[in-house]
Amino acid sequence: MKPSSRRIRRALWLAAIAVAALTVSGVTSSVLAQPALLSATPSDDDGPGPGYPPPGGIYTMFTDCPITNPLMQETPPSSDPASGGTSLAACTAADVTSGMLKIGNITTTVVQPVNVQFGFFSAPNAAPGGDNNTAIAVLPPRSGLSAMVVTKPDLVPQSLTTALGCPSSNPTVEKLCQEAQHRGGRFQQVFGLAQEAGQLTNFALLSWTQRLKVHLINPLLGKNCSIGTDQNPIVVNPQLSVGPGGGLTTTNDPNPIKHPDTQVITITNAIASDSTFSAPAVTGCGPGGLADIAVDEALDTSAGLPAASGTNNITLNGTFGVAATFAGEDASLSQPQNNARILLSAFKASAREPDGGDQQAVHRISVADLHRLGILRRLGLK
Repeated sequence: MKPSSRRIRRALWLAAIAVAALTVSGVTSSVLAQPALLSATPSDDDGPGPGYPPPGGIYTMFTDCPITNPLMQETPPSSDPASGGTSLAACTAADVTSGMLKIGNITTTVVQPVNVQFGFFSAPNAAPGGDNNTAIAVLPPRSGLSAMVVTKPDLVPQSLTTALGCPSSNPTVEKLCQEAQHRGGRFQQVFGLAQEAGQLTNFALLSWTQRLKVHLINPLLGKNCSIGTDQNPIVVNPQLSVGPGGGLTTTNDPNPIKHPDTQVITITNAIASDSTFSAPAVTGCGPGGLADIAVDEALDTSAGLPAASGTNNITLNGTFGVAATFAGEDASLSQPQNNARILLSAFKASAREPDGGDQQAVHRISVADLHRLGILRRLGLK
């Protein structure tokens, strides 16, 4: 395969991985669900923060990648049997800017921005297993798992009294109705925060399976009020597409001698959606104990829960990027190459030149190529 075709193939593969993992993160508020998630103590020499100055140029998005994590230094060259034929170190960043989540009768607009940061690499001796069909390992930022996604809850367009079906003949529910009406403000507002509730599985680049729960936030509903649980989650199967005006581009590092086989893949106006999932009932809402049952049932009646497949929908939109080094796959270079170290050097160099310096041309990849990637993957062309 010609080098140019090889670069496009790798860009497409990375782009699909990034969109799949990141787009769903905008809803789940965590990519902890990756089966190959790992952690390690970062180098103390780098101090607090990501371990590098804020990057510029083509790397501006990648503000908190775990590129200094010792595990990311371990990618063997692709010629090493332990590599499985792949050698890369990569950083992922995303800005999810809009979307919609409909569960039963509740439709919530995603208006709070979601920023996602994590790293991934080809782990030595890694192999697919169970529902995990990729040998790629995922790492959280240096500051921990909570830094992988930064977002806030979204307002549910229904007051608590409406959601409870007030007035109510049940004493517990009616007490909440009266307190919400009397106190008003935040006691009438309900916010929804989607959270992960299990592994991300059936990973097929353009589709995947994600288990989640939606935490319902209101002072009167307690701390454990949610639609779905870890034991009985909402299970979505998003399909990836690219919206009008969107597309894929690749940009090589401006210093290919110092940073060989290093590039940034950017995906604009990516859309992940699913309208086939079912939704379970509300649980754990109210003052606690057996009293929660009546509150749960009141919320279920108003929200139309549980809701069968075909009545729910999720759609997320955003811009995503992957910065990656594949030097360990380059037979023209002396091996082994430290992919992570090369990528870190590129970040640091870009910080000294915020405008990105003498960047190489941006190459556009067609949307049709993205869909053809599924065929490439099934043929074993990673």
